[in-house]
Amino acid sequence: MSDSAAAIIHDSDTWDATAADYEALAEPFTRQYAEKALELAGGVRPGERVLDVAAGTGALTLAAARAGARVLATDFSPGMVARLRQRLESEGMDRAGCEARVMDGQALELPDGGFDAAFSVFGVMLFPDHRKGLAELARVLRPGGRAAVAVWTRKEGAGPALVLVDAFRSAFPDRDAPSFPAPGMRRLMHADALVEDMREAGLREVTVTTVTGAWTAPSADWVADNADRLYRQFPLYAALGEGERRQVREAIRERLARTSAGEVRIESDAHVGVGHR
Repeated sequence: MSDSAAAIIHDSDTWDATAADYEALAEPFTRQYAEKALELAGGVRPGERVLDVAAGTGALTLAAARAGARVLATDFSPGMVARLRQRLESEGMDRAGCEARVMDGQALELPDGGFDAAFSVFGVMLFPDHRKGLAELARVLRPGGRAAVAVWTRKEGAGPALVLVDAFRSAFPDRDAPSFPAPGMRRLMHADALVEDMREAGLREVTVTTVTGAWTAPSADWVADNADRLYRQFPLYAALGEGERRQVREAIRERLARTSAGEVRIESDAHVGVGHR
């Protein structure tokens, strides 16, 4: 995989351009895990100060805000933050102490000990230095505060990513499918490594729960026809030429059609680590 393709996950411009598609196509999938992370962390209470790092378009932020928490959502993508601000404002949550800011999750511009709970759902695992991200989550918690981190259990990712890798291997059987270029993702997919790194970040009583969710799509044809929207922020797809992408799209159509005449359903697991300051 080229350096430019590998760098795409750390390019805020890429995520800015995909914010609308992320909200429509990815958030319904990731929301399942965000809601479970909130539950495993003991929920949030009205008035609690909550931090959501790498918030994206706001699955966890909105759930916590609707429960009455005062949420600060951060993301390195201005496009994601702008969309989340719009959503908070549309529900009047900005008037209830909720806000979204552009911020680097590896160096949060926040004081120590200011939050009751901190979350990162499929965010810290993608950071150039996931350990810095975990340490920042712990740093901003008050004593006794809790943190929850969700990570995929497979190096390929989950849901639509699994479909993409399978199609690539079918279209190009003589080529190795590159692994996702995120060392943190490849490490934290192991539950014992997630526990170890959360403890080293300053969290105690760390537990890991494996959660199963499902990504669904209307049909095999829909997935193939919407591949550019689904995958343009994926390094594997970004590295392909247009002819190669066409081959992958047809492999998606063929392989999914074999297993489903109607709705596509891909079950995927995530680890949710919860610890206390």
